[in-house]
Parts: sequence; structure tokens; C-alpha cells
Amino acid sequence: MDFRITAAEEQVLLMIVGHLDAGNAPTPEELSQEAGRDVRAEVDGLRTKGWALVRDIEGRATVIALSPMAVKAIRNLRFGQHGQM
Repeated sequence: MDFRITAAEEQVLLMIVGHLDAGNAPTPEELSQEAGRDVRAEVDGLRTKGWALVRDIEGRATVIALSPMAVKAIRNLRFGQHGQM
């Protein structure tokens, strides 16, 4: 598991959090549309590094959850404990 993510991956991670908090499991395509650019590489990076859980749902890759490590990192960001992500 890689604890370091890029700034671009962090931006996508925060978008994923917004979707999951709203009860939506986003696809990389939905995230790309929201970002205005292709973010599939960042989603794949987050998956590979163990930050995001991506599953095939109805034939489409879908982010269904964050890892416990990602949840803790997001909590730290939200409550002002800025550490290295």
C-alpha cells in the first residue's frame, strides 16, 4: 500500500468523497465529466495504491468505497490535521 498520492489524485479523491457522501458510487467517466478532464489515470492510481475500492457494476468500473486509510486521511483534512497524503 502506497501512502503517498499526487496532487491530482488528491483532487479526484475529494471528488469521490463528495459523491460517496451523497450516496452516489461514481464511475471514472462521471468523475472525468465533473473535472472537465480525463481522470481515469488518477482513479486507477488511487485503486492501485489502496485508497479506493473500484468494482465492476453493470459492466462499468465504479468507485464503491474508500479504504480505511483514505477515510482517516480525509478526516484529518476535514478537521485541520494536514499531514502528508
